[in-house]
Amino acid sequence: MGCAVLQRRQLLRRLQEVDLSPDEAWVLLDRVQTHTSSADDRERFAHLMRVTTAVTEQLRAEPAEPEPPAPQRLSPERKAKRKRQLAKAARCRQRQ
Repeated sequence: MGCAVLQRRQLLRRLQEVDLSPDEAWVLLDRVQTHTSSADDRERFAHLMRVTTAVTEQLRAEPAEPEPPAPQRLSPERKAKRKRQLAKAARCRQRQ
């Protein structure tokens, strides 16, 4: 479990490298697509794509973690009651 938590933290750190709001990212994409972008815009867009691609690949490569097993019961299952009933029935048969 510790390894999965560490991987998630690393992914979050990579995503935090992107200092654009969603609206700013769309505006940047529009500028790059219409060829009105500067060299700085293209570099920011390339960085955004690298981070997004890396995070997506890591998420897809992660094996699906199975559900953690249910915690064991604190008390054992109640089998003793039936044994007592059988013992009591045996004693009753012996008295008859």
